[in-house]
Amino acid sequence: MSVRSILVVTVAIAAAAGAASAAEQQHPAAATPAITAPALSAAEIAALPKPTVAYYMSNGLRLKAYVYKPDGPGPFPVYLWNHGSEADPSFDKVIAKWWLDNGFAFYKPIRSGHGGNPGPYIVTEEQAIFAKLKNHQLSASQGDAERIALHQKANEDVVNAYKWLVAQPWADTSNIIVGGGSYGGIQTLLTAEQNAKQNLGIRAFVAMSPAAESWGPMWSNKLTEVVKASPGPIYLMQAHNDFNLGPTETLGGLVEAKGPPSRCNVFPTHIGGGGNSTDAHMQGHAGFFGDPTAWGTAVLAYLNAAGSLTAPEPVPPGLGKCGPHE
Repeated sequence: MSVRSILVVTVAIAAAAGAASAAEQQHPAAATPAITAPALSAAEIAALPKPTVAYYMSNGLRLKAYVYKPDGPGPFPVYLWNHGSEADPSFDKVIAKWWLDNGFAFYKPIRSGHGGNPGPYIVTEEQAIFAKLKNHQLSASQGDAERIALHQKANEDVVNAYKWLVAQPWADTSNIIVGGGSYGGIQTLLTAEQNAKQNLGIRAFVAMSPAAESWGPMWSNKLTEVVKASPGPIYLMQAHNDFNLGPTETLGGLVEAKGPPSRCNVFPTHIGGGGNSTDAHMQGHAGFFGDPTAWGTAVLAYLNAAGSLTAPEPVPPGLGKCGPHE
């Protein structure tokens, strides 16, 4: 697939995606081919890299992380990847291999309550809040505040994981990128806010589908506040068949207003991936951000513009504008 076909904004969700949301219907028409996740052979799967398990401390808890490093002593630029809401995050070997092939170490900290780590699982905690709302034990505003507080608490794990990372001799502390998808996209934006507050020194952020599956006024208001408080640079991206394009519709203009290298793109419909889900929206959500062939060229161009790459990549045409505003 050409760089141009990756970056041009698409218009229509595949028929299997069902009825489009109001936000999706706002996109202009274009005849952009869908992106299909490649199928790996058994030999390719067997050849994927294997992580080292490391541990970091956060609020008195010993939490695990998956680490992949290129050959050699380093120091290496590092891509810190924030997982989503899943109870047992995967190793993300496909994403890790892509970053290794591009000279980066790949670091995936697992937050408390996930993957066998100690602490409560955030989804269970959210379900308890929803039950209180249903039973009129909380007002809507109280429920929103408690849910946001859960994610802010989880972000303490991310920041502590980052602080562990910068103490490692193999990490190039001047060249750390933080990214994430779904709940991990929320964590990425919250970390961008903390980067400004705590002067953490993170070079750039890649937020994929932040809160797309749970988008509503609560996240619209909160993440608007967060993006405004975050100098960036930020790359906000979604596939056209994500659960909801509200993140792009609401936050895209704010991201682009920061000026280059910050940018926002809606990518073509993504087919495949997402844990082999048959749900078209899941393929455009987890399937999309788990597929480096969908976004890799665009991310390298962004990192080049952010001064992260030692071997600059040519900047493909079409970057720097958020799909709905084109």
